Amino acid sequence: MTTSTNSHTPGSQGPYSHRPIVWGTRGMVGGGTQLTAQSGMRILWQGGNAVDAAVASALSAGVMEPTAHYTLGGEVAFLFYDRASKAVRSVVGQGWAPRRATIDHYMEQWGEIPPGVLSTTVPGVISALLTMLGEYGTMSFGQVAESALHFAGKGFPAYQLFVRTVATPDRVANLRKHPESSKVFLPNGQLPELGSLFVQADLARTIALMAQAEQQALAQGGTRSAGIQAARDVYYKGDVARRMVKALQDLGGLYEYEDFSEYESPLEEPISVTYRGYQVFTNRSWTQGISLLQTLAILEGFDLAALGHNSPQAIHLQVEALKLAFADRERYVGDPAFVDVPFDGLLSKEYAALRRTLIDPSRAQTSYPPGDPRKLLAVDPTYVAQAPSQEPMAVGGDGDGTTYLATADSAGNLVSVTPSSFGALAQGMVLGDTGILVNCRGCYFWLDEDNPNSLAPRKRPRTTPCTFIILKDGEPFMTLGTPGGDSQPQSNLQTLCNVVDFGMNVQEAVEAPRFCGYSFPQSPWPHEEYPNLLELEGRVGQDLVDGLNDRGHQVQVIGPWGVPNGFTPILVNGVEGVYHGGADPRKESVMLGW
Repeated sequence: MTTSTNSHTPGSQGPYSHRPIVWGTRGMVGGGTQLTAQSGMRILWQGGNAVDAAVASALSAGVMEPTAHYTLGGEVAFLFYDRASKAVRSVVGQGWAPRRATIDHYMEQWGEIPPGVLSTTVPGVISALLTMLGEYGTMSFGQVAESALHFAGKGFPAYQLFVRTVATPDRVANLRKHPESSKVFLPNGQLPELGSLFVQADLARTIALMAQAEQQALAQGGTRSAGIQAARDVYYKGDVARRMVKALQDLGGLYEYEDFSEYESPLEEPISVTYRGYQVFTNRSWTQGISLLQTLAILEGFDLAALGHNSPQAIHLQVEALKLAFADRERYVGDPAFVDVPFDGLLSKEYAALRRTLIDPSRAQTSYPPGDPRKLLAVDPTYVAQAPSQEPMAVGGDGDGTTYLATADSAGNLVSVTPSSFGALAQGMVLGDTGILVNCRGCYFWLDEDNPNSLAPRKRPRTTPCTFIILKDGEPFMTLGTPGGDSQPQSNLQTLCNVVDFGMNVQEAVEAPRFCGYSFPQSPWPHEEYPNLLELEGRVGQDLVDGLNDRGHQVQVIGPWGVPNGFTPILVNGVEGVYHGGADPRKESVMLGW
């Protein structure tokens, strides 16, 4: 590790970390809040497996992390390492656009994708969670939902991030526009007070209706899977679904009942690449996880360890490799049910080697053209460059809408989950008396039919939330994920490299200073880009800033913990049965070990 660029005062736990590593031998749970993580740990203590614990944590997070993170009206990227079969399992967790949503209609009526109800999608998180619970869990919905039901009906203590986020002007303004939202999040017209119990009675009733439907199915002799399906049907086919659709229609949305009743979360085969002997898995291209895989394949041709952690040259190579991957994201990556994504070419070593040659080791490029992964060409000869939409400026991160959680059990199963709800209170709305705060992920679509992420009926927008499981020699090594919108592949890259290339322990890896670039179209509408803008957390020396600026990056130093993250990764020791994990201080993330 080079120290000339590090002005950070070392903590007691190592060069970067101040929090201790958390250890476990029988199980671990990491989550966005203390009570979120405890919800999952409680399930492990009761004999549940890693999937049971992950679903319980995700349900609780949907109750307790609605303002800055995610809601039960959102979506989820979910991966499960099944120790019995030694396979990584994946499920589609992104909701789709309503059947009446077309490019022609949006262009004729608005000429854009407006914020609010017209940028929403059918919630996918409940469907995906219950699909994984039914396929790979061991418990009932009622068991894993017990903590979520308690925290919704009895309340949870309004913690600092929750209180601070509700109080921001854009969220308060949105709440006051929507009486149902204001009733929940501004009780009696007042902002929640720190430490007060925050109750969501309508949301508790919705969860209770789902649990009651499961109980009725079981009482009639149904199987565990039938009971879970009955709980799911309340949300997507029953009275709750009808009330959500009516609320969306009343707000001006384009939904029909069938948009919910016909929604599905199919299982899928994950995709992966190897990086320095580690196999990195992620969901398919309804997420942007493929961008991290491509970046790793490109970077494998460089010796980052020899360059030194957070050296100007190492960061330069990481940033340029990410730009190459994002250029291909905009050209090829979208919902694989609608788009013929060339997975084999994009993830091949041969294609990565060709793309790698475009990087100038001494000079940043404002943008890169996409390649042609089908013909194995470094540059697509048919590509016509367009001028970027914005000059560099301070833009900040997309931290409004995502959390991360990870679980491990005594059998060696691992789960990596990134639940999300873009927009949350800044744009979203509580749907009538269901208590469900809907996402605004539909603003990620384009109104250009040639873009792989273009709007279409029943199409899923390519979502920024992505999640990862890493194996070493076929054995579990690490879970990985974080909040942060378009910064997610970038932050996941840095954390993984911190462990694999720079030999950091898990806590140092998540606390080390980070960068975030913006030289690509941002995922939310209107998809602005900021050529060569590179934000850098302020715990570094001026020589690093100067070295990057000399290479053509336009560095803006932000707060010491300014890149929006909330890592809680779990690592598996080579010694069987020993887990160790870290928790990111940038948010109220917590790791628990047992």
